[in-house]
Amino acid sequence: MASVRARFGAPLVLAVTATLLPAVTSPATASPAPTASVVTTSGVRATSTSTSTSTSTSTSTSTGAAAPATSAVSARLAALRNPVTRGRMVIAVAARYRGIRYVAGGTSPSTGFDCSGYTRYVFSRLGISIPRVSRAQYSSMVHISRAQAVPGDLVFFHSSSGRVYHAAIYAGGNTIWHSPYPGKRVMRERIWTSMVYFARVRVR
Repeated sequence: MASVRARFGAPLVLAVTATLLPAVTSPATASPAPTASVVTTSGVRATSTSTSTSTSTSTSTSTGAAAPATSAVSARLAALRNPVTRGRMVIAVAARYRGIRYVAGGTSPSTGFDCSGYTRYVFSRLGISIPRVSRAQYSSMVHISRAQAVPGDLVFFHSSSGRVYHAAIYAGGNTIWHSPYPGKRVMRERIWTSMVYFARVRVR
């Protein structure tokens, strides 16, 4: 199961969220698939020190400064809780790594990516942690139907026996972002088989 880490101050999350937050879907239009819950460990505290006209000094909590910061954190959390808004953020990050070469065992842009290294890295940029390998990623997530999938969900390719062997990020329109195999680079392409599972991150 994935966890949201205390990284909401990261420049990437701030920049992407600031752009996409107005597009948060209302409950009436949200995806019918199960929604994930988010637990944050981040806290906002602001204090100010004031000296009285007497000889005593007192420290007080600045509630005025804390309120806007708390509101911003709440807004970012709301964006990550919403599958549609979160998905837009995921796709924006995924596209940044177009052209990074495939490397078996690769987990970063500097070394290259394998399929699950790529999916894990993309989600980590948003403060969401998922397991390292594709089968573990699929097991940790909410399993959904193709009809329920929205961009930013994950696609897992499987054998005729049902064994997961490849992970990708759903980009909508029957396309995916993925790191395919040796000799290829991160790219967007169409899903070429019906032997796929769809899943959504489960964050808490």
